Amino acid sequence: MQLEWEIRLDNHLSSAIAKWMHEETGWVVKSSYILNLHFKNDMQIYEEAKTHGKVIILSKDSDLPEIITRLGAPPKLINLKIGNCDNRVLWNFIRSRIYQAIEALQKPDINIVDLEP
Repeated sequence: MQLEWEIRLDNHLSSAIAKWMHEETGWVVKSSYILNLHFKNDMQIYEEAKTHGKVIILSKDSDLPEIITRLGAPPKLINLKIGNCDNRVLWNFIRSRIYQAIEALQKPDINIVDLEP
């Protein structure tokens, strides 16, 4: 599946997840550390992504859904509703659901997809 959108991982997600996702999908996936956004707050991350255009953020942060609902997309959001776990467990959780989430976000009327266990 080709993807025109850039995927960005929020501050709480490891750069390893970005690496593994890129290797698995071939998509452009960047961590907040690579983007030098790891010290920014949620609003700053949202605003920077909005200026970039076609960005999908992966996050476990409860504030981002509210910000995107209130201020609109892009960026779009994959909201990870999973508790604390190690990177491999998290990656396997994402990996089993990522294609369906991306497919849903390709629809113009869907801005947020929740991934739940």
